Amino acid sequence: MILLVEGRKPEKEHLAPVLNDQGYSITLANTRRDALAKAQEALPAVIVLDAPSLRFDGKRFCETLQGIGLEAPVLLLLPEGATIDRGDGARAHLRYPFSVKKLINRIDRLLPVPDDEVLQVGDVALNLKQRCAVCNKRESNLTPKQATLLEIFMRNPGEVLTRGFLMKQVWNTDYVGDTRTLEVHIHWLRKAIEDDAGSPVYLRTVRRVGYRFSAPEKKKKTKK
Repeated sequence: MILLVEGRKPEKEHLAPVLNDQGYSITLANTRRDALAKAQEALPAVIVLDAPSLRFDGKRFCETLQGIGLEAPVLLLLPEGATIDRGDGARAHLRYPFSVKKLINRIDRLLPVPDDEVLQVGDVALNLKQRCAVCNKRESNLTPKQATLLEIFMRNPGEVLTRGFLMKQVWNTDYVGDTRTLEVHIHWLRKAIEDDAGSPVYLRTVRRVGYRFSAPEKKKKTKK
């Protein structure tokens, strides 16, 4: 079930009919109080927060969710041109305007995957139950933290994830004064999925910001 938190807006812009048409089970909330009550009652798989239509702060709402122990991932919808704050507690972000396809893709990436299923991005596959990564027929067993870190990257392909965001998601800390633990885990993941950990193609460093995980484009074969 998806909890859609949406305030007042023109009827033609409502997202509930769009999500219903895609086959999702939707619970709708319009205020902060209502959203918190329904989040605790229904325990949604994903929370979609339509920030432009709301009268409360999305970051504080995410902090409140974490404070009461609700771990449902939040997709935060932002106004056109808004700056994304990776430290706001949301798992994923999407700026207006966006297509229905892009919205659905973001939601699907956040939905829980059964333990016996596998996440796949390009040639990298992650078995969540076995905590095993496979790339180019090479199999590597991961520690729980390594598996969690790789899962976050694979649920956000192509996005730059800041060190602060990753520290919060994996180690549940806001302290980023020393990120050596993160850097060590990145090194181990590269050894698991890269052909050459020193020249990564999947998990790349974005200088002074964080890291981006994406599948390299396959070269098209030229006809002779």
